[in-house]
Amino acid sequence: MFEKLLSEQGLSIERLHALVQLNECGSLIKAAGNDKGKQSRYSHYMRELSVFFGVELTTRVGKIVQLTPAGKGLAQIAQEHFQSLQQFRQNVRSQPRDFRIGAEDGLLQWLVIPTVGKLRRADHPFRLVLQSLEETVTVDMLVAQRLDFGLVRANVVPAVLKRVQVCTLRHAVVVPERLVPQRGLLTLKGALLDCPHAVVRTDDQMTQRINELAQSMDGQFQPALICDSVSHRVTAVRSGYYAAVLPLQSWKTDSHMPCHVVEGPSLGSLDKAVALAWHPRLMEVGGRVTSRMREILVAALKQTDSIE
Repeated sequence: MFEKLLSEQGLSIERLHALVQLNECGSLIKAAGNDKGKQSRYSHYMRELSVFFGVELTTRVGKIVQLTPAGKGLAQIAQEHFQSLQQFRQNVRSQPRDFRIGAEDGLLQWLVIPTVGKLRRADHPFRLVLQSLEETVTVDMLVAQRLDFGLVRANVVPAVLKRVQVCTLRHAVVVPERLVPQRGLLTLKGALLDCPHAVVRTDDQMTQRINELAQSMDGQFQPALICDSVSHRVTAVRSGYYAAVLPLQSWKTDSHMPCHVVEGPSLGSLDKAVALAWHPRLMEVGGRVTSRMREILVAALKQTDSIE
C-alpha cells in the first residue's frame, strides 16, 4: 500500500522529529540548541525532506531558518503521528497516560491542583503535567497541539480551538486588619482608594478596569506595589501592609493575619469567565481516553464556581 512512498530515500523518523522540533522552537538554531554539528545535520535533514516531498519546507528570514506553510503542515502531521505512537506504547505497556495542562500560575494553584487530586482512581491511572505559562503562550501551545488542555479566559480562545466555560473568577478587595480605619468602617470606596494596593505588572486589562472603577467613585487608583503574579499579591496582603483586588478563589481566610474581604456589585466588571480549551484534532488522535479526561476535568472544574 505504501511501497511507492517508502521506495525513495529521504524519509525517516529522525528527519521528521527534527522537523517537529524546528516547528516547536521557531528556528533552526533554537531547535539544534546552538550545537553547530546538530544545526548542520538538521539543515541536511530539511533539504532531504524537501526533495522527498517535492516542496520547500524551510525558508530563510535574515539569518534565521524557519518553516514554510508546507513545512508547518507536514510538522503537524508528524507531531500527530508521534503522539499516536507514544499513546500506543503507553497503552500496551500499561503505563499511565500523560495529560499536559497549561495555565497561568494562579489558575493552577487555585483551580487545578486542589481539584485534580480528587480525580485519581486505581482503575483509571493517569499522570498530569502542569505547565505554568502566560495566557498567550498557553493559547499558542494549544493551537500547536503541544498541550492537551489549557485554562484561559473564555474570550481569548480562537476559533480553531474548542472550549467549555468552567467557572467565573469573581473579585473582592482584601484589606489587612491593620489598614482598616480605627472605627472599623470600611466601604468599597475606602478599600479601593484609601489603602496601599499591590497589582500585577502584566495584567494591564485588570488595572485599566480598576482605574475605571476608581474614576466612577470620583477617585484615582494608585498602586503602591507592582508584582509579577497574583500569588505575589496574595503574599503582599498576608504581610499585612498591602491591600489587593483578588479573585475570591485565590483567598483563604488566615487567622494569623485577619483581613476584611470587601465585595460589591460594582466589582462585577472585574469578573473573568475561565474556560477549559483544547484542540479538536488532539481529541481525535487521543481517542476515548482523552475525551473522557476532558469530561472529568470539565465536571470537576465547574464545581469550583461555587465559593464556600
